[in-house]
Amino acid sequence: MLKFIRESMQGLIAWAIIILLIVPFALWGINQYFGNAGPLVAATVNGQEISVRSFQQAYTQQRNQMRQILGAQYDPAIMDDRIKKQALDNLVDREVLYQNAKDMGLRVSTESVISTIQGLQNFQQDGKFSNEIYTRALQSQGETPSGFESRVQQSILTQQLYSALNGSAFVTKNEVDDIIRLQQQQRDFSYLTLPVVKYKDESAVTDEAIKQYYDAHQAEYMTPEKVSIQYVELDAANLAQDAVPTDAELHQFYEERKSQMVTPEERRARHILIAVPKGADEAAIAAARKKAEDLRKRILAGESFEKLAEKYSDDPGSSKLGGDLGYFSRGSLDPAFEKAMFSMKVGDVSEPVLTSFGFHIIKLEDIRAEKAKPFEQVKDQLIKEYRQGVAERKFYKASEKLTNLAYEVPDTLDDAANAVGLKVMTTALFDRKGGKGIAANPKVIAAAFSDDVIKQGYNSEPIEIGENHVVVLRMKEHVEQQQQTLEEVKDSIKLKVMNNMARDKAKTEGEKIIAQLQSGEAPAAVAKALDAQWKESKGLKRDDHTVNASIVTEAFRLAHPAEGKSSFGGTVLVGGDYVVIDLTKVVDGEVGKTDEAQRLTLKRNLTSQQGQDDFNNVLAGLKKKSTIVIEQDNI
Repeated sequence: MLKFIRESMQGLIAWAIIILLIVPFALWGINQYFGNAGPLVAATVNGQEISVRSFQQAYTQQRNQMRQILGAQYDPAIMDDRIKKQALDNLVDREVLYQNAKDMGLRVSTESVISTIQGLQNFQQDGKFSNEIYTRALQSQGETPSGFESRVQQSILTQQLYSALNGSAFVTKNEVDDIIRLQQQQRDFSYLTLPVVKYKDESAVTDEAIKQYYDAHQAEYMTPEKVSIQYVELDAANLAQDAVPTDAELHQFYEERKSQMVTPEERRARHILIAVPKGADEAAIAAARKKAEDLRKRILAGESFEKLAEKYSDDPGSSKLGGDLGYFSRGSLDPAFEKAMFSMKVGDVSEPVLTSFGFHIIKLEDIRAEKAKPFEQVKDQLIKEYRQGVAERKFYKASEKLTNLAYEVPDTLDDAANAVGLKVMTTALFDRKGGKGIAANPKVIAAAFSDDVIKQGYNSEPIEIGENHVVVLRMKEHVEQQQQTLEEVKDSIKLKVMNNMARDKAKTEGEKIIAQLQSGEAPAAVAKALDAQWKESKGLKRDDHTVNASIVTEAFRLAHPAEGKSSFGGTVLVGGDYVVIDLTKVVDGEVGKTDEAQRLTLKRNLTSQQGQDDFNNVLAGLKKKSTIVIEQDNI
């Protein structure tokens, strides 16, 4: 339909189509005003709607975050449904908490909302809130200030509820002691390994067993869906190669940029440092300040700054030079020191200035004024910036042509490529895990497997894969997921069946041995019959890494043995080996050996975990009491 419209937008037929499209949309818009229709709803919580738009924003944000984290390993087929569910669950949770917080009488002032927004670094420039950046950022996300501010207000309110619940958690001294006993517990045990390789028997794997496994696990033996693409790549870096400015153009460019190409103002100063140790008390700080003030008085009375710096300054680097620090521009020194130095006149001696090092007495020696850098000094930089500017202008013009033609002629890239002087490139087939070159880019992979490209056969939208670097792609070849035949996978299935049989045999044999040990048979006799050896481990803790983690976990899962007796158990290792464990001794951790700092850290962690558990339980209870309706067809 869209293709037909694009090709037929001329004459009366075009106007007829436009009218047919406009009238229903116009009427739908009128219905919006009269309240007979509304935005699609993703869910309702006690009658309060969560719009599909809000859901899509949350889903898109979480999906983009996962793509950045996983890169080429991001698989939309596996991840997208999970992310959708998580995004909607989060919105429902937030709405449940928000409603409960309001019912409890919690409130958020407008000032708090404004303060929170202005404190977000994404909306700041040079450390200060920028309304321009704020507005532009919201517009880029399709968000309005009122909508965003409402969400911030909601977030602050739910955070208040979370803090109230989380902050009410507490842990007793006895609970901390119990955790210390468990965490620091030590165990003595021996273990015997039954190697899975001992039980592997290729001859035991029949064709019937292979066929049964294949029939039961056909989903495991599918060739992945693959696609190859054609693409046009527009990169500003390639557009700058032919941009060679003349001397006249370069000098004009220099005059335009002259105010920005300057050597910044520099100041030369001396200082005397009276150090204040970290953690010093008020008396020590006062004493250091008094010493600095006395030295300043002596300087103002006519004594040599240089000689006093040599004798009293605690800065070993500059004291030998009479306190001389050399020249510095802004942004090079401690903010407090710099603020004082750049407010002084030549010859001034400052009041004591406190920094993280201590108190400084500063004397300003000289000022080098800001001055423009000469043309020859910045010529190379000018050429680079000139070429970059030309490349960016060419890029924006070319990208506009590329975007328009890729949309207007959706069934080929040739017209778009010819319009911007680029070649249509092709990749080999690749699956959702990606391929080589451009096919390894997560954004390209996602677009290549999108419905518009695969099912509709359209060109993709421009995909930004770098700064001033975009690609537009379309499908060249699509290979559906296919079932592999039994003959194709027979050898791999035979190996898997043999390994599974061996694992089962090793486990069965191990469980028989445990039963023998529990009935009283001597561990040494069991080992001798198997031609194996017990490996002994004494005083192992839960976090020990000298023994396989699965063995340690199972050893700490076993019940305390009676005096002079053993507790027996077993576990299957990742490779299939079965391990029999003989636990002989358990020694609890000593509470008295844990110092107060460790106890405090442990208590804080336990309290935090308890608070989180309490919060999760309250949230679950609130959701159970709420009427939550998910509009599955809308998401």
